[in-house]
Amino acid sequence: MTRPISLRPSSARDVAGTDRSWPFRLPLPSSKRIAAAVLLVSAIPVTALAQAFPGAVGYGKGADGWRGGRVLSVINTAPEGPGSFRACAEATGPRVCLVRVGGTVVLDRPIRVRSNVYIAGQTAPGDGLQIRLDGQGATPLVIKNAQDVLVRFLKVRPGPTDTPNANVDAVTVENSQRVYLDHMSLSFATDETFNIHASRGLTADITLARSLLSFSLDRSSHPKGRHSKGALVCSFDATATGCGRITLWRNLFVHHRDRMPDVKASAVGPVEVVNNVFYNPISQFGEYYNLMGDTRIAHLFNVALPGPSTKADPPPAVEVFMLGSEPLALRAPGNLSYGGPCFTDPGVRVLGPTARSKRDPSVPLSQGLPILPAADVVRAVVPMAGDHLHRDTLDIRALDDLRDCTGKVIDQVSQVGGWPALPTAAPDPDSDGDGLPDAWEAAHPGLSIDTPDDPWANDPTTGLPFIESYLSMLAGDLPALR
Repeated sequence: MTRPISLRPSSARDVAGTDRSWPFRLPLPSSKRIAAAVLLVSAIPVTALAQAFPGAVGYGKGADGWRGGRVLSVINTAPEGPGSFRACAEATGPRVCLVRVGGTVVLDRPIRVRSNVYIAGQTAPGDGLQIRLDGQGATPLVIKNAQDVLVRFLKVRPGPTDTPNANVDAVTVENSQRVYLDHMSLSFATDETFNIHASRGLTADITLARSLLSFSLDRSSHPKGRHSKGALVCSFDATATGCGRITLWRNLFVHHRDRMPDVKASAVGPVEVVNNVFYNPISQFGEYYNLMGDTRIAHLFNVALPGPSTKADPPPAVEVFMLGSEPLALRAPGNLSYGGPCFTDPGVRVLGPTARSKRDPSVPLSQGLPILPAADVVRAVVPMAGDHLHRDTLDIRALDDLRDCTGKVIDQVSQVGGWPALPTAAPDPDSDGDGLPDAWEAAHPGLSIDTPDDPWANDPTTGLPFIESYLSMLAGDLPALR
């Protein structure tokens, strides 16, 4: 019997935020080749952006329109109504949603997240907050026609629908700008696990970071049949005006048929796929297309690992499909792709033949994006992926599968024990209802547990507003991840 490793954050972290308890090591190719790739990346031009929270990265890091707004609380797991997750997510105006309840929210229709919100799942007690469907509806969490949306430390696991449905992702972002999704645990989708879609408006400035995308359902309720998919970036229809400036950074993909990821883009800006780990597809890892417009993709220092479900001849980590007349440029140094039983052969080709012909060192990166050499990526990414503050049995299973080179792409949630039973839990006391728990206020001179304080007043110890200091302390942002 394998003993699970400790998957909560360790107090002893290196500068990359890595939990040193992670034991996984991979054989590596020539260190000279890795070093040369790192030097090449340093010459790539960058694009400047602001920052939503300490350590925010990528094109979505300017998602800060919630600052100075109301501080609201999610206090029950009802599908709607006062105090529900839906009520806060669908409210208007700048706001912070403190998740002050643990457990599972069961939905019969999607939640439409509106602009200018910080959904702070790190405040959830117990084992965190999980969102799922009741067999009806579509994608449970939809960010559409919105700006400045920040969602952190949340589990979204829809599950199959009672009748065929082609639109059940875990999370969809559509026609939105300045969106940041961080430490998300996304599972049990029957379409893409994560989808960025462009239709009638601009879709740009989006980051998906440090998230765990696992166990999408293959032979399930999608009308096309087999449809276990990872991430689809810049799907579009004829009315789309553009899609680009998108970051996928330090995410872990486990057990999807393909789309690890599937990327398109337009002249709006590039898509960067940096320091991700992809494990156990059936047929494909990365698939990149020129169908939308001038497509520029930076695929840097990622790790592709076949598994028990992967076909006998592992595919390249990146394949390019030229199906239109638009140009495509690919920057792809420093990646690792493995073959052999349980990742014993590090010499598998990274780029397919068309991908090799489209290499271009001029594809830019967002400003200040931290980049690790691929040799360090697994140990940095895996312990921190997903809602690691509330690590539950499903996420632990995904991590154990990677560590042990086990598991498979599934058809039904019952194959992995179903949805974790997350108990409801009481939040930390907040006597004055200002959003700052009593214990935290007691540790900060000048704050009162009896009289509401201004959560947006400056915290002299961090230079942030008090509410942001509290949220960043819980999330592990201080000191900022570099």
